Amino acid sequence: MSTTTQRVRVVVYLRADDDGPDALERAYREISWVRPGAVPGLLCSELLRDVDRPAEFALHSEWESLEAYRTWQFGPDHKDNPSALRPFQDRSRGRHYAVYGVSSQDA
Repeated sequence: MSTTTQRVRVVVYLRADDDGPDALERAYREISWVRPGAVPGLLCSELLRDVDRPAEFALHSEWESLEAYRTWQFGPDHKDNPSALRPFQDRSRGRHYAVYGVSSQDA
């Protein structure tokens, strides 16, 4: 399956620091690119909170295509502007993000 022209989902794993989840949630609201229409190809984004481990979060975004995501990921708007969420990235699991293509979907 090629994800070049198919929608992809990106998940960034986050963890609240000692200041608690409020600081992480504020940082999410400060990020301009998560708003609809702010970045070409970004369809939606949302901040998810783990119901069993409330200090753990995931930033989920859906993109029109892998190409649209990579254009933003490696472009100057992202590379030259560190995210307010960077201090909260959870690197304890190794890679702090994953890019998923849909391999099967119910209608």
